[in-house]
Amino acid sequence: MQPTHDGRYSALGMALAGGRHVFLVALVVLFLLPGCGGSDGEGGSTRSFENGRAERTVSGTYWVLDLAGSWLEMGRQYGGLMGPELRRFHAEITRDVIARGIPEEDQKSTATEAVSQYSSQLQELLLGISQTSGLSYEETLVLNAGMMLLTDAVLGGEPPSACSGIGVWDGYTMDGTLIFGRNWDIDRKAMSRYMRYLAVVVLHPLEGNALANIHPLGNVYLETGMNSRGLFIELNNGEYSDPTVHGEREDTSSVLVTVLNRSDTVQQASALLKSIPADISYILQIADPTHAVSLERPTFDARVRPADDRGLVISYNSFVPPYPAHWWGRVAPPKPSSIDPRYDNMLRLAQSPAYKGLFTPQTMMAYLEVPMEEGGAYHPGTVVQVVAVPAERTIWMRGCDYADWERVPLAGYFDGRRESGADK
Repeated sequence: MQPTHDGRYSALGMALAGGRHVFLVALVVLFLLPGCGGSDGEGGSTRSFENGRAERTVSGTYWVLDLAGSWLEMGRQYGGLMGPELRRFHAEITRDVIARGIPEEDQKSTATEAVSQYSSQLQELLLGISQTSGLSYEETLVLNAGMMLLTDAVLGGEPPSACSGIGVWDGYTMDGTLIFGRNWDIDRKAMSRYMRYLAVVVLHPLEGNALANIHPLGNVYLETGMNSRGLFIELNNGEYSDPTVHGEREDTSSVLVTVLNRSDTVQQASALLKSIPADISYILQIADPTHAVSLERPTFDARVRPADDRGLVISYNSFVPPYPAHWWGRVAPPKPSSIDPRYDNMLRLAQSPAYKGLFTPQTMMAYLEVPMEEGGAYHPGTVVQVVAVPAERTIWMRGCDYADWERVPLAGYFDGRRESGADK
């Protein structure tokens, strides 16, 4: 057994040497130390710290954090609950990225630049994490950027040309309920080892909607999430269509936190996103309990693309023609299907007799797992998969090559804090 970061194990050893009475006193003190009340330790299944709680999913695979208060307070809860994991994750991914050719000083400068594009709320969240996690503020920023830095190291600075999503409802599902499936794609071989840190972080700010961020621990920017109204959002890189970068604008993955916090419906979220200029191009899928849309957001405009069929929306990493007239000449056409068949594959598969009208959450999981060479969209870049049912405020998540699908009933976390004034 190894000492903990703050030396509590060593303190317990000294207590044992001091006799039974001192041992019992030491146990009481350990229980009352910040982060230990109601907890069964670093390897246990539940923890508490200040006004935050954490518990493992049913199989024990992933952590779900339940945080409430100001953004700084939620950050403190985050760091106090997950300090051992955050320190370990930081050490592992920093060494990995160094070994892949990005020196530690370059990681620090990139991480600092990234956070400068975040909202003040996310900056406060990161500051709070640094106050209680055992990581310095600079180390906290590097961990937040760790998966982005690893992406740069693996892809050589090229933007990722992966990620896909599908929303089905009406005649595509067994009972008309909307179901959304999402592939988060970069490089599974490089990233599957970090799926042990994949988590769901539920945030209850003092104002607005509560929201859940599905991400590796310490990554506070949002690429897949749901709020307490059942509004679901996922993000696909769109730089192939429009490679322009505006570093002075707020990072879209930071904007999405605000969108989930302030929006109740697809219409509200779409309107808010259209009103905020994009830093880089993304294809954003937004779903609520009634319908889903794909919002294509180049750096100079935004549009809600027409659905692929009644009750069907499919997206990948290119804006899908036909385009508005003023887009021609400003966005690149999609790659031929012979090079990137995912969109055609997903459309054909969803409309096949094996799936159309038969979608359930379990069917969607099977759909997402169909390999690209067999007519699906799953490929060696697929790292995380998520299935969402907004009406039930429930998700299933899967860290590929790490564990099987795990159900996370978010409704209980969203509703559990209402008596405290959050999530109103």
